[in-house]
Amino acid sequence: MTDSPSAFALSVGRLVAKLKHVDLELAQELSAMLPNGSALRGTDSFTPTPVDIDSRMQLVEVLSPVILDKKPVLAEKIKAVLDACLKEWASIDLLLKEGLAPAHMLLFCGLPGTGKTLAAHWLAQELKLPLLTLNLATVMSSYLGKTGSNLKAVFDHAISRPCVLLLDEFDAIAKRRDDGSDVGELKRLVNVLLQALDDWPANSMLVAATNHGELLDPAVWRRFDVVINFEKPDAPLIEQYLHDMPITDAFRQSLAKLLEGESFSAIAALVLSARKRALLEKTELQPQLFKLAVHSCTSRGHMAKPLDGEMLLMHLEGYSRREIAAHFGKTHPTVSSVIKRYLGE
Repeated sequence: MTDSPSAFALSVGRLVAKLKHVDLELAQELSAMLPNGSALRGTDSFTPTPVDIDSRMQLVEVLSPVILDKKPVLAEKIKAVLDACLKEWASIDLLLKEGLAPAHMLLFCGLPGTGKTLAAHWLAQELKLPLLTLNLATVMSSYLGKTGSNLKAVFDHAISRPCVLLLDEFDAIAKRRDDGSDVGELKRLVNVLLQALDDWPANSMLVAATNHGELLDPAVWRRFDVVINFEKPDAPLIEQYLHDMPITDAFRQSLAKLLEGESFSAIAALVLSARKRALLEKTELQPQLFKLAVHSCTSRGHMAKPLDGEMLLMHLEGYSRREIAAHFGKTHPTVSSVIKRYLGE
């Protein structure tokens, strides 16, 4: 059991909530024992950052304060869940006095590049708490028993003051213990993890992110208050993501349709590449964006017809519709239909 102030407050709060029905006077006396001030107020700094004994590399990366350039673009159902969590944290002292804890253990599942890590950063920013990120490469040791010791050191460090602890690639340390291909060391690691999760204080948030939820040990799932599935963005969400781009609304809508099925990280990489090409080739941004989007859509097999992408690329390179029609042995109206479908022209 952790000796953190929030754990004490939560335990007393639960006892008070039960006693209110049988002995109100005693309940009030116990309630007075709860510490004054916000549960999010902690020491000015953490204990010294833990390091791996052999490599001397830090086991966690600390970011404080967390400041994002802009609010992450999230699906409405995900935003609603996270907003509800933040609402609970805004009343954390009230909850603790009633023996309740805010949602403080969150599990994010989904494909890479869908916003899991960014959402954790946003939560830390909104809560005005430091963000600690597990350095998985350093924590995982080839020496028997060292990985468990490293993981315990990370948790001991994180609970020294209120924070948001991000466990990225969570499946690496929380793999199913019934996996016959794993050595006993990984099974022992999961046991260390489960104990650490059980002791996690109510005034800190733990966010675990995984691309492979199916690999997690069943006992791990039960420790989390909230489980959120992150999916690749649909066209309206991509439009929202591209809102600040200096492009027309009609073009943004067409671009979002082409990019549907891509992750946020892939879209960000595409935009960056298009900006560099436009700068170096001294061309407009929109054609560069569309060329890359067409290539992406074609490579994923998401064009309505195989030749659509090639027709669009020729159109963007300046060929006339008649030249495109002659090149592919199609009619002029067919080429015009393809261009209108994707570009709205």
